[in-house]
Amino acid sequence: MKIVILVPEYNEGVLAVATIKKILKNTENSVVVIDDGSTESSYKLIQKAFKDNQRVIVKRHLINLGKGSTMKTGVELAWKLGYEAVIFVDADGQHNPKYLRKFEKELEVSPVVFGYRLMDKNMPLMRRWGNILATNLVRLFFNIRKKDLLSGYLGFRREVYPQIEWSAKRYGVETEMATKIGKYKIKFSEIKIDTIYIDKYKGVTILDALKILIQIPFWYLAK
Repeated sequence: MKIVILVPEYNEGVLAVATIKKILKNTENSVVVIDDGSTESSYKLIQKAFKDNQRVIVKRHLINLGKGSTMKTGVELAWKLGYEAVIFVDADGQHNPKYLRKFEKELEVSPVVFGYRLMDKNMPLMRRWGNILATNLVRLFFNIRKKDLLSGYLGFRREVYPQIEWSAKRYGVETEMATKIGKYKIKFSEIKIDTIYIDKYKGVTILDALKILIQIPFWYLAK
């Protein structure tokens, strides 16, 4: 199966470069980086680091459109390039690339693969309880037993994209995707990954989490 690693990136600079280097060491597959309107210095740093590497493609949004839009740009580019499956790895170092081969192997037998983290002390308290609440709400509405609703370390095959394609432009992609997997009873598997928070204040805010939770009933009613 022809798989590509997609890396959404926004102002991660040095962290993104380090993450991409680790990805290249842990897979034989190519990497597509989608920069979401970062500052020139961050974008150029990534471009310079991989300008001579034929396994790395770097594309850019001229303005910041949000994580959901960036992921969609990456997926649509992957299909145009002829890839059959994608795996998402965040650029901020919170997804350990050492699990990539497990994801690649699992995608051979399962159309969707999620990474899951343990809800332990390594996860900030507010994020842990927010994740647990969202997980139980989605389980109630969509009958999907997913261990970690908010993990962005995931992969899927091209064949299921029309069913799981998301409308979320910023955060909420993983939750919306889970609701569609539950609604359409799509087979998925899960791989245990490390719980890493380099900056516990970065990423999904309380307001973002509330917006995601409010959307769940609407996703339930959507056709």
